[in-house]
Amino acid sequence: MVNLRGYTLIVVLSVIWGMAFVAIKRADVELSSNNLTMLRWFMVTAAFLVLYPLLAKPKAKFERKDFPRLLVVALTSVDIYHLSLNAAEKTVNASLAGMLISLSPLTTVLLSGAVLHERIHRRLGLALVLAIAGAVLISSQDLSVTAGVGPALVIVAALASGTYTVASKPLVGKYGPFAVAAWAAFLGSAILLPLVSPSLIQQAETLSEVGWASVLYLAILSTVVANLIFFTLVGRQAVSKLGVQLYLVPMVSAAGGVLVLGESLGPATLAGGALLLAAVALGMSRRR
Repeated sequence: MVNLRGYTLIVVLSVIWGMAFVAIKRADVELSSNNLTMLRWFMVTAAFLVLYPLLAKPKAKFERKDFPRLLVVALTSVDIYHLSLNAAEKTVNASLAGMLISLSPLTTVLLSGAVLHERIHRRLGLALVLAIAGAVLISSQDLSVTAGVGPALVIVAALASGTYTVASKPLVGKYGPFAVAAWAAFLGSAILLPLVSPSLIQQAETLSEVGWASVLYLAILSTVVANLIFFTLVGRQAVSKLGVQLYLVPMVSAAGGVLVLGESLGPATLAGGALLLAAVALGMSRRR
């Protein structure tokens, strides 16, 4: 029987994360990439501090031996991912960033096989091939004229995404999704503290209503709510399969780039989107 609730959560998560690329692009107009990262995650930390006494029910007492793994999750999910992606969107558009980040499921699948010893079935492998082909088609025209630093930073973010997805799996199973999401937020935000400068206050004071709306979207919906959904999904199914299903994210980012930011989509983008849809359908179908 198809897990309708799980698939619904994946669609909701994909929409939230897909539109995050649009929000980042808009917030980048008024904030430096470092200040956007800090403002977002300090707000996330405040939200988790409020919610923690109400929702946190760790399955077990935290063991010191798990700290290195938690540190990897915090560094990759909070610091490396967001600092890289926010800097990248200073030079690349939201559509391209969303498409390039679609490389993260490939990293997720490869790491889940190597680290978690999850079996990669042929159907899932074919879905990956289609998804990668779609991502390449979508970004090919832009990549030919885009400076290399921006796309390279998105790829760094994609690698970080795959890493924290796989690294979080044992922790979520042991302690629960909310506890892991909150602990990673606290630790990752603490690591950002050395980057605090007077410009953070100055830019926050002059931030427009649209700018604040973008940051609030990124902090509350795209981080607090989305991370709870994501870590719940990580705890319920194979990480490799979840990675393919999240190929819906770049499609949402492309649509958001067009509708909200006025970015254009060419024939290659549309053809790539069709391949991504086929990949998602194949990855989410039941094994026969």
